[in-house]
Amino acid sequence: MLTMNKKQLFSLALCTASITTCNFVHAFGTNGASNRRDAISSAFKQGSATAAAILLGGSDVSAADGSPSTTAFSAFEVRPDASKSLNPSLQLVKPESLLKKLVIDVNKHQGGAIWLGEHHNSEADHLLQADIIRSIAAMRSGNNKNKPISIGLEQVQIQFQHFLDDYVAGNISEKTMLAGVEWQTRWAWSFDGYRPIFELAREQKIPLIALNVDAEDLAEVEQGGLPALNAKDRLFRYVIDPVGFAEFAKAEEFSEYVNYVIQPSYNLHLQMGLLRTTMSGKQLEEPMSFRNFFSGRILWDEAMASAASTWCANNPDGLMFGLVGADHVKFGKGINGRFERLAKGKYSSATLILNPTGTDSRPAGNMNTMIEESSREKLYAQRLTLQLRYLDEGISKKSVGATEKELRAPQTTGGVLAFSDYIVVNNAGDYIVG
Repeated sequence: MLTMNKKQLFSLALCTASITTCNFVHAFGTNGASNRRDAISSAFKQGSATAAAILLGGSDVSAADGSPSTTAFSAFEVRPDASKSLNPSLQLVKPESLLKKLVIDVNKHQGGAIWLGEHHNSEADHLLQADIIRSIAAMRSGNNKNKPISIGLEQVQIQFQHFLDDYVAGNISEKTMLAGVEWQTRWAWSFDGYRPIFELAREQKIPLIALNVDAEDLAEVEQGGLPALNAKDRLFRYVIDPVGFAEFAKAEEFSEYVNYVIQPSYNLHLQMGLLRTTMSGKQLEEPMSFRNFFSGRILWDEAMASAASTWCANNPDGLMFGLVGADHVKFGKGINGRFERLAKGKYSSATLILNPTGTDSRPAGNMNTMIEESSREKLYAQRLTLQLRYLDEGISKKSVGATEKELRAPQTTGGVLAFSDYIVVNNAGDYIVG
């Protein structure tokens, strides 16, 4: 498998294109789908996904105290470990304590974002999102009704913001809103699971904020890289910090993230023949290059982070809940890491991945949006990879020719990337860690 060094990644960040949000294992056909998102959805409907477990040696689950929780979900804090032992763990946290901590953290800053990493087809995930939003909204309104709240949506492209505004205001129906944002063709995943969140937003007048790149612009990147979009003066609609955007790709930890998360995704899509069609439906003469695939992915993440950061800047002390795919926030170098870069310490940021399985924390076989509910239940007991280790920058520069044993030596560790800040699950009893 091709891997990328820092210099190559930095070069790609300056001249790239294409995007994906979900990966899967079996080569189901595209079945006449008009665009790549339809092809992915079609593949999901044709069969159940399967996956192999991944082991995490030496990890453990510990409870803060012995008293049971009375809430409908369980929560764990991910505790990474960059010491010589490299022994990450999960700490059981009372849901009430977690929610209070998140609110306190936002209040200590000038606002912030809570990223609720979902599996798009999981109604259980969406119910968790609605519960968390409702609970935190009530806590914040009890203290200060002037503190704004919003819900950021990966599911809707920014060109359709006015339809979301009209829906929340009660000016248009759900049906009109869905037609306006072209939900069926531009997102494709069923709206049924998202309905409780949208209804909550409308009931409490919580703004819904479109975060996603317009498909027409994404198609330009999928065909010609970021320069194609820049040539049409549309790149900076999505990239508000071009210098930081480029610098982000130079770090050693980002190189490890790309090799573990993005590169395997590209390889899998290429193997399945899904890279001959753009997200907007245009046929490509040749399979999409990694350059363009990588460019689209980082544009997608940067655009959503930029939209969230802009909203926070325009809404002092505001809190945005980001409803995004878990694949975009795991291991901290997707939307969440970019938002933190843009925040420069002014805004808080917390990542909660909902109902993850072992496959969510693995490369290549990651099926975060493709697993049917019945299959997901069988996968809950798989162990999670709680962190990625990356090399010390000085060691990395001298790594050519080094043996695997030499590179695994404790003194070569530069740091670790945590899978998430927190894991929130419907049934903690299904999780085995250790």
